[in-house]
Amino acid sequence: MRPNRYIKGIFLKSLHILILTVSCALFFGCAAKEDIESLRAKQAIINTQKARLSLEDNSTLLITATYLNKIKRYSQSEFDMIALSFYYSKEGDVEQLGEPNVKVGQKSANVTKLSEDDEIVGQLPIRSAWSNYFLVSAPKSDDEHINLTVEIYPFERVVLRFPKAL
Repeated sequence: MRPNRYIKGIFLKSLHILILTVSCALFFGCAAKEDIESLRAKQAIINTQKARLSLEDNSTLLITATYLNKIKRYSQSEFDMIALSFYYSKEGDVEQLGEPNVKVGQKSANVTKLSEDDEIVGQLPIRSAWSNYFLVSAPKSDDEHINLTVEIYPFERVVLRFPKAL
């Protein structure tokens, strides 16, 4: 009878070790694998700057800019790429503001209007059906920071600064 208890003891210990091993593998294995889209979203949030401008009539303009080069999909680009959005609080459409004048550093930038359905807009951490979206691109610079200067009438000029090292 004694050998039977000995075998049961070894079997139970082996079963406990197996359960513990499988549990650890599942717990730590699943925790380490983050969804690629989740990583892109986090990177986009880290590389987003906002500015809020106001006029005397209490209308406001919310400018949101996301430096795209730190998002893996756009990291190999030969241009500094920034997605820019405008939300205008005044009655009516943001279209009444016109096109923005944008510079990256001291250079004029190429500004392309984006639709809400554009793939780049889908990568942005802050989206709204009432916003206008633009893609800003300029030749890459070797500077540690990117200064994005945005002017849109009737609001004052705003400068957003993005570190390249994040």
